[in-house]
Amino acid sequence: MIDQNQLRILKTICWMGAVADAFWTLALLWPAVFVLVTGNTDLNPDLSTRLIMGIAASLMAGWTCLLIWTANNPVERRAIFLLTAFPVVAGLIIVTLIGMMNGSSSTVWIFVKCSVLACAMLYGYHTAKTIAKGGQQ
Repeated sequence: MIDQNQLRILKTICWMGAVADAFWTLALLWPAVFVLVTGNTDLNPDLSTRLIMGIAASLMAGWTCLLIWTANNPVERRAIFLLTAFPVVAGLIIVTLIGMMNGSSSTVWIFVKCSVLACAMLYGYHTAKTIAKGGQQ
Protein backbone atom coordinates (compact mmCIF):
# COMPACT_ATOMS: atom_id res chain seq x y z
CA MET A 1 0.00 0.00 0.00
CA ILE A 2 1.45 3.33 -1.07
CA ASP A 3 1.57 6.04 1.56
CA GLN A 4 -0.51 8.87 0.04
CA ASN A 5 1.65 11.49 1.77
CA GLN A 6 4.79 10.11 0.12
CA LEU A 7 3.01 10.00 -3.22
CA ARG A 8 1.95 13.63 -2.78
CA ILE A 9 5.55 14.59 -2.03
CA LEU A 10 6.78 12.81 -5.17
CA LYS A 11 4.18 14.58 -7.29
CA THR A 12 5.12 17.92 -5.72
CA ILE A 13 8.77 17.33 -6.58
CA CYS A 14 7.78 16.65 -10.20
CA TRP A 15 5.72 19.83 -10.32
CA MET A 16 8.56 21.85 -8.77
CA GLY A 17 10.81 20.76 -11.61
CA ALA A 18 8.12 21.30 -14.23
CA VAL A 19 7.44 24.84 -13.04
CA ALA A 20 11.16 25.66 -12.97
CA ASP A 21 11.64 24.29 -16.48
CA ALA A 22 8.58 26.12 -17.82
CA PHE A 23 9.93 29.34 -16.31
CA TRP A 24 13.29 28.87 -18.03
CA THR A 25 11.57 27.95 -21.29
CA LEU A 26 9.99 31.40 -21.26
CA ALA A 27 13.27 33.08 -20.30
CA LEU A 28 15.06 31.37 -23.16
CA LEU A 29 12.37 32.30 -25.67
CA TRP A 30 12.37 35.98 -24.68
CA PRO A 31 15.83 37.48 -24.10
CA ALA A 32 14.33 40.40 -22.13
CA VAL A 33 13.02 37.90 -19.57
CA PHE A 34 16.41 36.14 -19.55
CA VAL A 35 18.12 39.46 -18.80
CA LEU A 36 15.63 40.15 -16.03
CA VAL A 37 16.17 36.82 -14.24
CA THR A 38 19.92 36.50 -14.74
CA GLY A 39 20.94 40.11 -14.34
CA ASN A 40 23.01 39.80 -17.50
CA THR A 41 22.40 43.29 -18.87
CA ASP A 42 25.11 42.82 -21.53
CA LEU A 43 23.03 40.24 -23.40
CA ASN A 44 22.45 41.36 -26.96
CA PRO A 45 21.78 38.10 -28.78
CA ASP A 46 22.55 37.82 -32.46
CA LEU A 47 20.79 35.25 -34.65
CA SER A 48 23.16 32.43 -33.65
CA THR A 49 22.59 33.07 -29.96
CA ARG A 50 18.81 33.28 -30.48
CA LEU A 51 18.90 29.93 -32.30
CA ILE A 52 20.91 28.35 -29.47
CA MET A 53 18.46 29.78 -26.94
CA GLY A 54 15.60 28.39 -29.02
CA ILE A 55 17.12 24.92 -28.97
CA ALA A 56 17.57 25.16 -25.21
CA ALA A 57 13.98 26.38 -24.82
CA SER A 58 12.72 23.40 -26.82
CA LEU A 59 14.61 21.00 -24.57
CA MET A 60 13.34 22.76 -21.44
CA ALA A 61 9.77 22.59 -22.75
CA GLY A 62 10.23 18.88 -23.44
CA TRP A 63 11.56 18.29 -19.93
CA THR A 64 8.63 20.25 -18.52
CA CYS A 65 6.26 17.83 -20.25
CA LEU A 66 8.32 14.84 -19.12
CA LEU A 67 8.08 15.92 -15.47
CA ILE A 68 4.33 16.51 -15.77
CA TRP A 69 4.03 13.01 -17.25
CA THR A 70 6.13 11.64 -14.38
CA ALA A 71 3.88 13.33 -11.81
CA ASN A 72 1.02 11.11 -13.00
CA ASN A 73 2.88 7.95 -11.91
CA PRO A 74 6.07 8.91 -10.07
CA VAL A 75 6.86 5.48 -8.63
CA GLU A 76 6.71 3.68 -11.97
CA ARG A 77 8.54 6.54 -13.72
CA ARG A 78 11.10 7.07 -10.95
CA ALA A 79 14.08 6.95 -13.33
CA ILE A 80 13.05 10.44 -14.50
CA PHE A 81 13.96 11.78 -11.03
CA LEU A 82 17.47 10.41 -11.45
CA LEU A 83 17.81 11.67 -15.04
CA THR A 84 16.65 15.10 -13.92
CA ALA A 85 19.25 15.22 -11.15
CA PHE A 86 22.03 13.84 -13.43
CA PRO A 87 22.81 15.13 -16.01
CA VAL A 88 20.16 17.87 -16.33
CA VAL A 89 20.29 19.76 -13.02
CA ALA A 90 23.93 18.83 -12.36
CA GLY A 91 24.78 20.38 -15.74
CA LEU A 92 22.88 23.53 -14.86
CA ILE A 93 24.76 23.73 -11.56
CA ILE A 94 28.09 23.44 -13.36
CA VAL A 95 27.17 26.12 -15.90
CA THR A 96 25.99 28.41 -13.09
CA LEU A 97 29.21 27.84 -11.14
CA ILE A 98 31.26 28.69 -14.22
CA GLY A 99 29.28 31.91 -14.56
CA MET A 100 29.76 32.75 -10.89
CA MET A 101 33.50 32.09 -11.12
CA ASN A 102 33.60 34.52 -14.03
CA GLY A 103 31.95 37.32 -12.06
CA SER A 104 28.23 36.67 -12.50
CA SER A 105 27.21 37.02 -8.85
CA SER A 106 23.59 37.74 -9.81
CA THR A 107 23.10 34.04 -10.60
CA VAL A 108 23.73 32.81 -7.06
CA TRP A 109 19.97 32.32 -6.71
CA ILE A 110 20.05 30.00 -9.75
CA PHE A 111 22.78 27.93 -8.10
CA VAL A 112 20.73 27.67 -4.89
CA LYS A 113 17.54 26.77 -6.81
CA CYS A 114 19.33 24.10 -8.82
CA SER A 115 20.99 22.66 -5.72
CA VAL A 116 17.64 22.39 -3.94
CA LEU A 117 16.06 20.87 -7.04
CA ALA A 118 18.86 18.30 -7.40
CA CYS A 119 18.44 17.25 -3.75
CA ALA A 120 14.66 17.03 -4.19
CA MET A 121 15.05 14.86 -7.31
CA LEU A 122 17.47 12.52 -5.55
CA TYR A 123 15.11 12.28 -2.59
CA GLY A 124 12.24 11.61 -5.01
CA TYR A 125 14.17 8.82 -6.70
CA HIS A 126 15.15 7.23 -3.40
CA THR A 127 11.59 7.43 -2.04
CA ALA A 128 10.01 6.08 -5.25
CA LYS A 129 12.52 3.24 -5.38
CA THR A 130 11.77 2.34 -1.74
CA ILE A 131 8.04 2.35 -2.46
CA ALA A 132 8.54 0.22 -5.57
CA LYS A 133 10.41 -2.38 -3.52
CA GLY A 134 7.45 -2.52 -1.17
CA GLY A 135 9.15 -0.80 1.74
CA GLN A 136 8.19 2.25 3.70
CA GLN A 137 10.47 5.25 4.01
